[in-house]
Amino acid sequence: MTIITLGSASENSVLLKTYKQILAALVSSLLSVCAGQAFGHSATLLPQLKNDPDFPYDESYSSWIAAITPLSMVIGCLFSGTIVDNFGRKAGHIFLSFFFLFSWLVLAFATDNIFLLIGRALSGIGVGAIRPIALVYLGEVTDPKYRGLALMCPSMSLCLGIIINHAIGGYVHWRTSCLISCVPCALCAVMTLFLKESPLWLIARGKIDQGAELFKWFRGDGEAAMKELNEMLERQKEKEDKSLLRELFQMHYLKPIIIVTLLAAATQFCGVNVLTFYAQDILEKTFPGKIDAFAIMLVSDFMRLLTNSIICFLGKVLPRRLTFIFFNFGTSATLFILVGYLYINPDNLMWLSVLLIMVYTSFGSGVVCLGWSFVPELFPAALRGLCSGFISAISFFLLFINVKITPSIMATYGEMSMYAAFGILTLLNTFVLCFILPETNGRSLQDIEDSYKKNTGNVMVSKL
Repeated sequence: MTIITLGSASENSVLLKTYKQILAALVSSLLSVCAGQAFGHSATLLPQLKNDPDFPYDESYSSWIAAITPLSMVIGCLFSGTIVDNFGRKAGHIFLSFFFLFSWLVLAFATDNIFLLIGRALSGIGVGAIRPIALVYLGEVTDPKYRGLALMCPSMSLCLGIIINHAIGGYVHWRTSCLISCVPCALCAVMTLFLKESPLWLIARGKIDQGAELFKWFRGDGEAAMKELNEMLERQKEKEDKSLLRELFQMHYLKPIIIVTLLAAATQFCGVNVLTFYAQDILEKTFPGKIDAFAIMLVSDFMRLLTNSIICFLGKVLPRRLTFIFFNFGTSATLFILVGYLYINPDNLMWLSVLLIMVYTSFGSGVVCLGWSFVPELFPAALRGLCSGFISAISFFLLFINVKITPSIMATYGEMSMYAAFGILTLLNTFVLCFILPETNGRSLQDIEDSYKKNTGNVMVSKL
């Protein structure tokens, strides 16, 4: 195998490569906007269905209409790994664009509860698949200096999609809202046709020359880029004769799986995603008759987008591990304060309750955004697509459980118990992650992968 000679790039050339990475991130993120619209749809759909005389709505289906989406996300995550590993990262983007478009059309023309559930399930499959597909792709095409920022773009785009759906769904009929949601999906379907394939996937599939050329197209031929490319080519040569199944059960593969499983639990047990599915119902039950639930839902959506945007734009300079831990502790503290407020139930302090919900939403959305950004970085290249899909499936299965049982918990034990449970689970999970989560900001994917092998005999505290 020929090792590529180190070269140099002009300032204009480096700027052009950066623009190419940004363009790839924007196209991929547009697909996450489509996913966000589907993710937050139930919050505006359920209230409208209850008052729609032209639809045969059955109240017994309400929790399933909300929960079927995260349950089907599990299916989407599982098949996403097969798609991106066997057919490519680009093929996954193209497939999902048309899949989202089809799911919205099924929802728009649903005639009964069963067809509505089918439409929600289809959209859930797409939402579940987009996380691992987008994260793996962005992690592989972006420079380590900008990768942290790029990996937060899907979360920011998801929040934007939620806001768009909630804002539209609050003012137009739910069928019209579904048809409007088809527009970004159709636009995305066209744009993804021109998306470049991941060079790392091409190299892993044995298309060395094509992958190397595409790597230079994205990253240029500067010294740092060529060093990273040469390391990948050397590792690829070493992996050719190794059995993936045998490698899977070695400690340097098990460590990232354990860490990312805990990250998946952190993103769901903080509870902020559950609030997205039942926003108006939860807010009305938490503060009965005292606030405009729809207005607070939109404000909390905006706070979620604002938080993710700030984290995204500061991603290059923030120590991501410490920031993630800070947001976890902030989420727990805010939830405990909210529980105390609900227990005391003071008069004339409604502003404090709204403030607590806003702070909780901000901290929780930070946990979700940062937690997902670690996923494609921590897995070795040989497992990146497969394990990203598998761990995403675990995460969304936990979300399904949360969404399905939340109405029963609130009805049986009250809202305080729900908030307290989220706070305790988040706190316990954070304590464990404090000791095993590595810092990844600014490091190449190959460097992160090599660090597991260097620390095989110890608890992984690399770059604490």
